[in-house]
Amino acid sequence: MPQLDLYIDPTTGDLDFSDQLRMTETGGEAIAQKVKIRLNTFFKEWILNTDQGTKWFEVILTKGVSPEAVNQEINKRVLGTEGVRAMENYAADFNRKNRTFSCTFDIITDFDDVAMVTIEDFSA
Repeated sequence: MPQLDLYIDPTTGDLDFSDQLRMTETGGEAIAQKVKIRLNTFFKEWILNTDQGTKWFEVILTKGVSPEAVNQEINKRVLGTEGVRAMENYAADFNRKNRTFSCTFDIITDFDDVAMVTIEDFSA
């Protein structure tokens, strides 16, 4: 029996109430949503587990950070997401002057689905 998850509008980041409360089945769409949630959670933000979160201010958006360190942090968060088997076609853009970060990639799920994930203009 497939698990259901609440659907989050990818544009606004809010729960989608356009047709009552929208649900999404477990699969590529739901796992891509989990990846985005994990990437958008700051390190130590979640009070129930302060060891979790993406190290945006500790690693990614710091001065003098290497592309390898950024890619390693993103890979760790994506591949650590339950249901993600692999990550492909990773492309990142780091604007050092404005300290913004964008990336796009495909995930291969445990269900053999392929889903695209995009993080745009994340900034300090």
